[in-house]
Amino acid sequence: MSGLTRRELLKAAGVAGAAAALPSALAGPAGAQTTQKRELIVAQGGDISKFDPHFSTSANDIRISFNLFDNLIVRHPDTKLHPSLATDWKLATPTTWTFKLRQGVKWHNGDPFSSADVKHSFERTWDPKQNTRVSTVFTTVERVEAPDANTVVFTTKKPDPLLAARVAFYGGQIVPKKYLEAVGNDAFNAKPVGTGPVRFVSWTKDDRIVLEANPDYFGGKPDFDRFVMRAVPEMAPRVAGLLKGEVDIITQLPPDQGERVSTNPSTRVAGALYAGLYVLGVNSKVPPLDNPLVKQALSLAVDRDLIVKELWRGRGIAPSGPIAKGDNHFDASLPALKYDPKEARERLKKSGYKGEEIVIETTAAYMANDKPMAEAIVAMWRDIGVNAKVEVVEYSVRAQKNRDKSFKGLWWSDPTSTLSDPDGMFWRLLSPGGPQDYWRHARFDELGEAARFSVDEKFRGQAYKEMTKIFLEHLPWIPIIQPYEDYGVQKHVDWTPNPNQTFEIRRFAFKFRRA
Repeated sequence: MSGLTRRELLKAAGVAGAAAALPSALAGPAGAQTTQKRELIVAQGGDISKFDPHFSTSANDIRISFNLFDNLIVRHPDTKLHPSLATDWKLATPTTWTFKLRQGVKWHNGDPFSSADVKHSFERTWDPKQNTRVSTVFTTVERVEAPDANTVVFTTKKPDPLLAARVAFYGGQIVPKKYLEAVGNDAFNAKPVGTGPVRFVSWTKDDRIVLEANPDYFGGKPDFDRFVMRAVPEMAPRVAGLLKGEVDIITQLPPDQGERVSTNPSTRVAGALYAGLYVLGVNSKVPPLDNPLVKQALSLAVDRDLIVKELWRGRGIAPSGPIAKGDNHFDASLPALKYDPKEARERLKKSGYKGEEIVIETTAAYMANDKPMAEAIVAMWRDIGVNAKVEVVEYSVRAQKNRDKSFKGLWWSDPTSTLSDPDGMFWRLLSPGGPQDYWRHARFDELGEAARFSVDEKFRGQAYKEMTKIFLEHLPWIPIIQPYEDYGVQKHVDWTPNPNQTFEIRRFAFKFRRA
């Protein structure tokens, strides 16, 4: 039995119905467009922090950056890899991959795309002077060569069976060498130039991003003329905008609003089990969170089943560890993380915890249910005697803390499995020098590095089992839920969400339905 009743949980989380007036800035019914010029209007839970794809992996940002820029390979909503800027690729030797590039592609400013851009882009990701957010993605790569304008050759340090998948996600977006070197990083971020299906027009901070369709896109002009991404942090006006036909798609649809959307005559719910987890990242360098017993107590005190049932209306599953269901090497035999408040109190006592304050720094609507979950979890922690509190921070503050690695305690993170493999999720983020390097363990590091380079899947599976055991003892993350990521969508929109958070609007994934 949970330490909190259902009513107490909902009260602690501040859950309320969605009934609020829509901001006038969202005016202009999407469903009532009568001219041939079509706008795709989308509302997400916050503004972006960066356009530059090598300097952010946050969900709000990649919904834009993965459409401004292209990768060599693209992962469709069916999760399979398909050609993009590369038309063909092959493993030439155990450590050599050759990519043939698409010819005739132009950057948004008219410059020709070539292998020099690809070489520059990948070398930029790991350049220590750049300090990118994707610096650990391509640590398997020894060098990148461009023998001619239409060929790129990757040489890996050891055999890397996952390289094709790596270039299809974070860090693999190709940026323009000539333009970047001419204007510098700041000007590039302010006025990004890519090869993607949309071109940058304007950004009004905390309001909207305006993009226009690229008429010369090699994959075909997208099925709209303009794409407007609105920042609408409050859930109620986001849902109201959809129901009134003033936006085409809303992200992070709260589970308690699914019925309103699905029973509305003109809207529907589109969802997918997230290819990743919602976790509380932990700064394990600061006391008392440097003590594994304290973190174990915090994890044992969380009633995940109650959170799934009440806050998510069953639209999620309780995790068993750091590997998401659906990934390679997911261990179906592991039980869901345990809820045991009695054991939590005992471990807290054994840890020598002396009432130090423990803080969850949360955003409000960067992730679906982030603030309600934070408030519910803090109530559960207080129930076992933890001096816990919630601090709400703006998304821009969270983004800066993410870059600086300056979270004071715990924070929400939504690690994505970029490769459908543990290497592309917990090892990518928790490895030495990685974006969430707040904790180190020699054996964990040894196994992660060995698994990254191994072509022996049996060995890799065993390595991840041992790493999971170490993870569950030290808890550099406290996994909370693997949710369904739901979107509210107008019925005149034909679109299927991608499980990995990329907001795919290329012609193969998106179109308006015509009457």
